[in-house]
Amino acid sequence: MPSENQDLPKTTAPQSQKLPISSDILLSLAALPLLGGLLATKAVAEFVSSIGIESEEVFRGSRLPVLNFPHSERQTDNQKLSENT
Repeated sequence: MPSENQDLPKTTAPQSQKLPISSDILLSLAALPLLGGLLATKAVAEFVSSIGIESEEVFRGSRLPVLNFPHSERQTDNQKLSENT
């Protein structure tokens, strides 16, 4: 029983250019900067997050000194009235 593939023309594998370095080595060399970039991105993200947390601490006011403002005349009059009653 003849096969259907007998009538197809024979194809050969495409000729690849001969590189002085194999593609496996090139791929492994390209992976190093990629992994380094991922680690650097993670470190930068953690640094930015820590800066954000520290800025919240500053703006929360727990580390700021208490400022004693002088009372206005209206406030002192209201305080005197409340003390008399």
